[in-house]
Amino acid sequence: MDTCLSLTRNWMITALFGGGAFGLLFYPGNWPIFGPTHLPLVVEGVLLSLADYTGFLYVRTGTPEYVRLIEQGSLRTFGGHTTVIAAFFAAFVPMLMFVVWWYLGRFYCTSFYYVKGPR
Repeated sequence: MDTCLSLTRNWMITALFGGGAFGLLFYPGNWPIFGPTHLPLVVEGVLLSLADYTGFLYVRTGTPEYVRLIEQGSLRTFGGHTTVIAAFFAAFVPMLMFVVWWYLGRFYCTSFYYVKGPR
């Protein structure tokens, strides 16, 4: 993003292109981390993923029933485009955070000089 800012000298273009490129560049880095949780596993004759089996073993007694039901849901409502949606969300978040921190830095780092009396 610093390279994009130094080349364009525009914070909005940097937020859009640099932030988007940052998110899309590092999004595939999650695949080796979460990929093994999708391995098939046969438990008592039932084919499960490792993530499902771990979810069944991890007892959450403190959570209400509706939270447990929500966690069993999936992104099937998006019609199988979950990877594309997640990738663009991963690109959108750095864009948004760049703009938020840009304005926070602008607000907190602006110097005000109050002149008292004649110079």
